[in-house]
Amino acid sequence: MAWYYGTYSCGHEGRTNIIGPMKHRQWKADAHFRGLCPECFEKKRAEEREKARIEALEKAKKMELPELEGSEKQIAWAVTLRQNLIDKIENLGPKELYSVGVSLTEKQDILDYVMSQTKASWFIDNRSYGILFWLEEKLKEIRMWKKDQEIAPILEDIKKDSTVYPENCGYKEPAEIKVSDTKITVTFSKNENFRKIVKSLGYTWGDGYWYRKINKFNGPAEDRAAELGNKLLNAGFPITITDNIIRQNAISGNYAPEKKRWVMACMSEEHKGKLALCWTDYDDNLYIKAKKLPYAKWSEGNMIVKVAYWQEVEDFANLYGFAFSESAKQLIEEYKASLKDATVVTPVEKKEEEPVDGLQKILESSEEVLDDLKD
Repeated sequence: MAWYYGTYSCGHEGRTNIIGPMKHRQWKADAHFRGLCPECFEKKRAEEREKARIEALEKAKKMELPELEGSEKQIAWAVTLRQNLIDKIENLGPKELYSVGVSLTEKQDILDYVMSQTKASWFIDNRSYGILFWLEEKLKEIRMWKKDQEIAPILEDIKKDSTVYPENCGYKEPAEIKVSDTKITVTFSKNENFRKIVKSLGYTWGDGYWYRKINKFNGPAEDRAAELGNKLLNAGFPITITDNIIRQNAISGNYAPEKKRWVMACMSEEHKGKLALCWTDYDDNLYIKAKKLPYAKWSEGNMIVKVAYWQEVEDFANLYGFAFSESAKQLIEEYKASLKDATVVTPVEKKEEEPVDGLQKILESSEEVLDDLKD
């Protein structure tokens, strides 16, 4: 390893550290100094990047491409990356397209897909792919995008027909509510009033939308969606629900309230075969009253009661609005059935003899005083 000094092609002097066999070192040093010095090389690269960015901006303007979103540095880089990707796609010939299963008619779809992207980060994330490898990776996504574009006008008409505005409407865009048997999602721009409503109804934020999973205890989904829609409408939010019945129920407030108090069968090993009273609405008085049930025990957020006291639990449930789960009903029925098989007997009541006062009996048997009792 040794330092070699020389003059770069830009006229600046410098040095470089060369390693390897001695016979090749001078050749490597000469080759190194035929280039620009590090400062001039970096300056030239910056000028080339800026020139490419300006050219890309001019082309984007002519092609009427959308403005990119992101930080200043991200946008400055992504403008060039976008144009490079467009150029690579445009230069693909029939053979290259065929090698990855793309037809000539799909070439424009691919370009449209790329030109529809508005996030600078998307082009940065997709910068390192070879174009054919990139096409193979993205082809399924592009074709799905194309289908969505084809039905977009239909979906827009459906959305328009499925949107209602309250009289006291305070927002231009509707909250879009989607319903399945196991999940409800709702999307809306960031808004504190909206957030408070969905949070109060048990919704969670994730993957760009608010959602709530539906199960047999908080459903059915149609009622929860109508409830959400009704709450939003009354708060001045327009809503979109494609299901006509759910939408009308949201308007009229026609939905069954969510049951928040349940009697269930315990599933834990510790309390298996017992009943559990649980409630999600905060109520200290309810805890105090439930604790008075026979041998009631608080465990893991539930009040545990032996199934033998199902009648007391049933009376309590009727008084305080508890519903019985199917598993709890089954547990009670099994307990009742077990009582039918129990051996029932009629025990004989044995009367116990009263203790006898022996001395009194002797005294009563003779008027004479016993010798043992004489002074």
